[in-house]
Amino acid sequence: MGKCVYVDNSNVWIEGKYHSAVAKGMVADVYEAHDNKICDMPWAYDFGKLLDIVCCGDISDIKRAVLYGSRPTDNDSLWNAAKKAGFEVFTPTRNAKNKEKRVDTGFDKEVLKDLYTGVIEPDDEIILVVGDSDHYPVAEAIIEEGKRYTLAFWDNASELMKADSENFISLNSHIKDLECK
Repeated sequence: MGKCVYVDNSNVWIEGKYHSAVAKGMVADVYEAHDNKICDMPWAYDFGKLLDIVCCGDISDIKRAVLYGSRPTDNDSLWNAAKKAGFEVFTPTRNAKNKEKRVDTGFDKEVLKDLYTGVIEPDDEIILVVGDSDHYPVAEAIIEEGKRYTLAFWDNASELMKADSENFISLNSHIKDLECK
């Protein structure tokens, strides 16, 4: 049995900035943070720590770890850190208006490709680190194939994604552990 971990970096990082603002007392709750666009701008997370947390401390049996996120300008060191932590990194280029494109669909493609080509075997554990319901069709496909998934994200993750997961790992209690020092 191996672990197949799929991370939407943009989801984790952007939401983490809002949750860090709450943890640091800048705002009362994450909903107020969103409404007023209050976030902890310098907050960044450590890829290795994320992998350790979502794998419940056992990274010895990771079969595949995928990190999807759009490439910010001139920040290859970020992606090198992710590779060093054990992730395969996919970074689609932003469009001409510097908007993120193809991250969600690319993430979904990797999970579905692994699901349907046998990379994910019957006893493998699937861990999705995403928060929005845009990824729910992937969750449905996993369930339709007779498999289950663990969802790891901040507490404000899609209720639909949480409800159908076998296990939910809240990142909220790990906000300080995840932060890059």
